[in-house]
Amino acid sequence: MGGFIEGEIYFHNKRIDNGLDRMDRQKIQMVFQDPDASLNPRMKIVDIIGEPLRNLLNITKKTEIRRRVLKLLNVVSLKPEHIDRFPHEFSGGQKQRIIIARALACDPELIILDEPTSALDVSVQAQILNLLESLQKKYNLAYVFITHDLSVVHHIGHRVIVMYLGKFIEQGTIEDVFYNSKHPYTKSLLSARPAVNKEDKQHKIILEGEIPSPSNPPAGCMFNPRCFEIKHPKKCHEEFPARVDISDSHSVWCWNYPEE
Repeated sequence: MGGFIEGEIYFHNKRIDNGLDRMDRQKIQMVFQDPDASLNPRMKIVDIIGEPLRNLLNITKKTEIRRRVLKLLNVVSLKPEHIDRFPHEFSGGQKQRIIIARALACDPELIILDEPTSALDVSVQAQILNLLESLQKKYNLAYVFITHDLSVVHHIGHRVIVMYLGKFIEQGTIEDVFYNSKHPYTKSLLSARPAVNKEDKQHKIILEGEIPSPSNPPAGCMFNPRCFEIKHPKKCHEEFPARVDISDSHSVWCWNYPEE
């Protein structure tokens, strides 16, 4: 059906797309886009960060919760006196640090971050990205980082998946996708990046037409109405391409490959 993506999600070789059990909920945590919407304004920080400790780890002793929350505040560079304050007393960057501390409370292995810096000022974005990088190294965390900001992808990413209307179109390492892109949509995205110096300047690709509705996508490759590199019109308009492996680390979903 148009607009619905089928697939399976595995964590530790166990399928989880039909729901998470208690252990999965401990080991998989989220950091959301809007810090304000992610925090209950009526709860103190000790209760916000302590919530997963109570609900997932069954820790009920208040002194133990406070001890752990104080430790988590220190990990994200917040002060002990912040523990009994309310969310409205913090800046956007501080609120995002609180949310990161909450995500760390149950010692997760995987954190899913949905545009975690897009609502923040540029200078604060850099601080949060640096914090996330240091936490990843310190706790050996895996991140699934969802963002539209190419500079953020380049800064923090290791492997990249490019999507169009909810489907994978290219995946690979940072080097594969940023410096050897294959899919026309990926090329158009990268061409729109601001040039830092003259050597970085390249021809900008202006896509024509409107983005189709995800609930009613075009037949075939969903990018075909806007594609500027169509080599196989019949295939492009009738069937979504299968994955083509460019190398061991780099794949593309495009009828232009393998190249003739």
